[in-house]
Order: sequence, then structure tokens, then C-alpha cells
Amino acid sequence: MRSFGVSIFCLGLILSVQAFAQGQNSVVIGPKEKPARFDAEWRVSLSGRDRSDLQSQSKMVDFRMDLKSEYRLAPSLLLDIQPSFRLQSGQVQSVDGADKADNKILLHQVAAHYTPFRFLRFSAGALDQRYSHTTLLVDELAFPAGRINLYLKGDRWATGFLIETAIPTSTSMSTNTNKLEATPSMNSAALKLNWISSSRLSWKSSVGYFAYNNLPSAVAKDSNMLGNDVDEITTAEYKFRYDYQGIEASSRLSFPVLMALDVYVGGEYLQNDKAPSSLNAASRYLIGGEWFMSRALGLTLETSYFSIAPEAAVAYFNARNYETNRVGYALESYMSFKKQGFKVGFKYTDADLMYKDNDQSRQKSLMIKLETFYASI
Repeated sequence: MRSFGVSIFCLGLILSVQAFAQGQNSVVIGPKEKPARFDAEWRVSLSGRDRSDLQSQSKMVDFRMDLKSEYRLAPSLLLDIQPSFRLQSGQVQSVDGADKADNKILLHQVAAHYTPFRFLRFSAGALDQRYSHTTLLVDELAFPAGRINLYLKGDRWATGFLIETAIPTSTSMSTNTNKLEATPSMNSAALKLNWISSSRLSWKSSVGYFAYNNLPSAVAKDSNMLGNDVDEITTAEYKFRYDYQGIEASSRLSFPVLMALDVYVGGEYLQNDKAPSSLNAASRYLIGGEWFMSRALGLTLETSYFSIAPEAAVAYFNARNYETNRVGYALESYMSFKKQGFKVGFKYTDADLMYKDNDQSRQKSLMIKLETFYASI
């Protein structure tokens, strides 16, 4: 029962800040067209997490505030700034001491978008990689990047094709290179297709290509602890055994089953063509549903299964969600209080090993979280 202590404590704190914000989050393809020159919205979240394996254990309280702001410098030029302010407290025990409570400002995106035509957009800055890639390949990270986006929109559909070149970095925007190493890069392209018949019936899918180049020794060293195969050149220099270049795809379908019940199914797939076939693939499948208990109250339940081979992705860049050399499942549920503008729930994850590894072991985590909806400032 002690493993649930931090989660129960945080739930009590969560319920005391439930009125922090109110609103709805909406996602669209293409640039937003708003009459206001400046627009901003915010949300807050409070969570408690208990995570453990044979090498480490942590009990963390995490408070953060996310901000989305847009400033239109000209009719075709938009400045997009999305920082996150994070405060953490708790107890962490790990073998290497790398995982610890940390207070910092994170950048989800800081970019300039130039739209000379309705079908064409150029973006540059620290770009959110989740826009281009699946959860299996990268975490919620912003890489310094340039992106070209071509898109077409109809009444119920939207399609887009994007090309991007980026410099893969850590959350502190550091490339982790030494003076003698070349600048790393990540080149990618993706095709997206969205079809929305109504608010309850939609289909979203994407397929893309990615290629990492010149990944530094420090990234290889950290990835070795997280599931990748790495060769030790010297006591202070490491190199990935395989390159990382391949394809990724995702799809999600949402549809009504009953008047008060929506169901959604989805999946993601990733393949590194530069590694052996037994080590190069990752997949994730999910099914969930939302029960509309009333106009102001909804219950969501989701379960997912994931399998990430050791060489499917660069573990350093997807470690906050999955790592590599992992197979397991996740169960997530939350209540949405739409009138009050927040949701509260939990997520449980059990991730075992695909292959025996001295640096990894079976990992379990439980998180209880309150998160407000986005509200306009």
C-alpha cells in the first residue's frame, strides 16, 4: 500500500485546485485564422507518480503550467510560443543518479510560421516533433528545425505533406556533442490525412520517413542504458551499433456506438531499416471509449499494448514514454468535468523486457493526475 501513498496525497491536492482553468482544446491542420493579433490560452496540471524497477524507484509530485500563445506579426506571418513551467518534488533513487526531481522551463514549441499561400506554410524554430512523428519514435520534444508544409482542406477532410530537417536535442536544447563531433541531424517527410464527418465520427492517419545522422557519443551512452545496442570505442567514447532510418505510420478511428457512447481504435508502427529484422520494429495498439454520463460529465477508459524492439528507435529520445527493448500494456481512465473545466484520472503501465539486459528490468508505474482544459487568457 505504501506505493500508493504519493498518488493518494496528490489526489487530495488536485481536488483543491480544480477550478484553475476552463475551456476546450482544439486541433486543426493548417494555420489558424483569427481576427485577434494576439491570442493565448493556458492550463495547469498536478500529478503524483510512483515508478519502480530493479535499478531505480521514484515517488514524484509534478506541477506544471502550459501556455499556448500566438502573435500575428503580419497577415501571413505568425509567431507561436508554447512554454511549460514545471515544478517537481519527491524521492528518487537510481543507479546512475540521472533521474531526479527537476524544476525547469520546457519549450513545446517556439516557432515562426510564414504562409504565403493558403496551401503552403514554412515553419522555423524549436518545432514540436509530435506534429511530425509518432509516440514510438520521439517524446514530446522540440527540436531546432525547419519545415515545409503543403496542405489542402475540404468541408470534411484535410490532407498535408510535410518535409522537415531538424537537430535532435535534449529537453535543454543541447545537442550533447563534444568539440570534435559533427552536428547531428534528423531528416523526415510525412503524409497526413484527416477525415471528420462530425464531432463524434473521424479518422486520422499518417505515414512518414525518418533518418538520423551523426548521433553523438553522449546520446549513444545514455541510450545504452535504455535498451539500444552500443559499442564502446574507448572508456569515454561510444557509438551506436546500427544507424536509424526507416518508416513510421499511425491511424486512429473514432465512431459512435450508442447515443451516449463513443469508441475509438488506433495503432502506430515503426521500423528501422538499418537494423536486423528481429530487432527493428515497434508497434502500439489501443482501444478506448468515452461514456457521456451527462452533458457536463464524461468517463473515458483506454487500454493499449506496445512492443518496442531494441533497435526500433533511439531510446534517448523516446525514454520518457517507452524506451526500447520493452513490451507491455497501459491502462488509463479519467473523468471529465466539462462544466467546471477539468479532468482527473489515473494511468497504470507495466513494461517488461523483450530481451534480457543487465541495465533494464521490468518496470511498473502508476500516475494520478488532474489537468484543466485550456482556457483563454
